[in-house]
Amino acid sequence: MHRWQRITAAAAAVVAAAALGVALRDDDPGAQAMTLTAEQTPGAEHFSFTVRAAPVDGLVPGTDRRLVLTLDNPYDFDLLVTDLRAALVATSRAGCAPVPANLEVRHYTGTLPVRVDAGDSQEAGTVPLHMPNTVVDACQRATFTIALDAVASRATP
Repeated sequence: MHRWQRITAAAAAVVAAAALGVALRDDDPGAQAMTLTAEQTPGAEHFSFTVRAAPVDGLVPGTDRRLVLTLDNPYDFDLLVTDLRAALVATSRAGCAPVPANLEVRHYTGTLPVRVDAGDSQEAGTVPLHMPNTVVDACQRATFTIALDAVASRATP
């Protein structure tokens, strides 16, 4: 039996180092894709994997969009991702607080667990986003930072 490995990460902890951020702007369709490198909990054997998402544009009051997640497995063994979560943690503009009244980051939608084959990538579902009509004017052209938390283990054959 393989020893289970828990891999967790929160984008908020690595935002500055990895230049993370989701451009949720209707005027910048060429914004950088978001990438998160997830690392195992300290004190255990080190593993990492990547959660990617393309930028979301055209998000204006009253609209819904989806952040499509892709998992990259750099290892020569399969990973089994058992949990994916997202939360709004920051914005780039003063006066635009990271609160649900400005952007709702909803629960992950997709099937879990997700098996990611060795050395492969796997689309892993979506995180629905909704910009309510209550969004403040200060959020125009803001970049919203979304923290991701992923839990995975070494898959058994």
